[in-house]
Parts: sequence; C-alpha cells; structure tokens
Amino acid sequence: MTIANQVIIEAIDGHSKTLKPLLNTLVEVALLEKGCQKYELYQLDEDREVFFIVEIWKSAKRYKDHLENETYKALEEEMKELIEIQVTNPLKLTQCLTKLGLKEEKIKETK
Repeated sequence: MTIANQVIIEAIDGHSKTLKPLLNTLVEVALLEKGCQKYELYQLDEDREVFFIVEIWKSAKRYKDHLENETYKALEEEMKELIEIQVTNPLKLTQCLTKLGLKEEKIKETK
C-alpha cells in the first residue's frame, strides 16, 4: 500500500534561512532511499517561515525504513531546535489526473 503525507513545518521566527538547507538535504537523502516515489519541498510565498513537504512511499515498510534511517534521524535532531510546529497529515489519493496519465483519446477531447 502506498503511503502519502503532507508535512507542514513552521520555523521559529527568523530561522527559516537556517532550516531551509537542512530540509533540502532531507529531500536529497529521501529521494535516494529505496521506495521513495516523490519527496518535494515547498516554501509558502506569503510566510517564508512555513514549509510543506509532499512525500509518497511505495509501501508502509519503505516509509518506516525512511523514518529509521540514521541520516534522517540526524537531520531531524538538528532541525528540532529550528522548528516551532510540525504536523504530518496522511493523504489518501482519490483521483490522479496528469497529462501523462490520460489516454490519447482524452487528450484529443480537450483540444
């Protein structure tokens, strides 16, 4: 079963510039892990202290392996002092419509 999460992270005021490179490293590390299908980092445009991560893992086992990864744990420990709030929201895919996922007939219908 695929695991998908949205993680909302709010940096302590004034610490987003220190936190951002650590989050970028987290993305790079996660993308190299077995079973990681997507790991994207976003920063809110209106409030630069707020970050979002969208992560998709092939299975619950691969997600668990990620959380137990020593590099992940070390980054998590380092970031702990910079984070005001962190919330993980499990996601359930209800529909996926991407241009690549549409059949040729559907693409022609929209033109």
